[in-house]
Amino acid sequence: MIRAKITRGEMTRIFRLFVVLLPLLWLTACASTKPDSGDMVAFDEASEQSEQIKNIDPYESFNRKVYQFNADFDKALGKPVAQAYVRYIPGVVRTGVRNFFSNLWEPGSMVNALLQWKVDKAVSTTTRFFLNSTVGVLGLFDVASKLGVMEQEEDFGQTLAVWGVADGPYLMMPFLGPTNVRDFSGLVTEWYTVDLVPILFRDGAWLALVSLRLLDSRASVLGLDETIELQIDPYIFLREAYMQSRLVQIHDGMPPQEEDPFEAELFDE
Repeated sequence: MIRAKITRGEMTRIFRLFVVLLPLLWLTACASTKPDSGDMVAFDEASEQSEQIKNIDPYESFNRKVYQFNADFDKALGKPVAQAYVRYIPGVVRTGVRNFFSNLWEPGSMVNALLQWKVDKAVSTTTRFFLNSTVGVLGLFDVASKLGVMEQEEDFGQTLAVWGVADGPYLMMPFLGPTNVRDFSGLVTEWYTVDLVPILFRDGAWLALVSLRLLDSRASVLGLDETIELQIDPYIFLREAYMQSRLVQIHDGMPPQEEDPFEAELFDE
């Protein structure tokens, strides 16, 4: 889920991309001039950063086509249905739906917390599942949060990251949206092991619940549509937002800070 600080981070990333392209444009305009050592340094740095982007998103051409497919589908069906859902379904009902699906994921969070040796989070998710499944009427009411037992979000993609598995190439999946090889592998694993929707429900009930979960997820991010539409390149915005959001989740809200090269140079002097 995208947090407010991601927008600021995305703007920083876009600025860095602009900084990468600027030396290349300048060198093209001055191709007839013999570059000095300073120009070569700028060119090397730009090439290195461009190479890093290629390593992160080596399938960008394919990913952009999938992104466009998702955008067209969302414009034609996904967004209108989500807007109707918000307009005609009372807020208390939508909150109950969201609570219900969140509660079904508590066992999955508990398992992943244990796999990451986060015993306190495992205890918290187990407590939440017990309270909300009983007093909260099958999870429709988030009684646990009112008692101070807050939700913990842990998934197998995060677990793999904690175990040292690299992100792998960035992927844009049909209907599912942004992910990477590691997180998509985790999603598939969870579907067959700890996700209670496919475990407890079959046939028509399963399809109805999956559709409702996807609808609720789309409705929950309607407020971000305008922000995405205002971006220079929405594809890059979603890619960077996803990567930063996952970094925050993996590090429990405290991702490692990137070193500022200008600050490092100042202290070196």
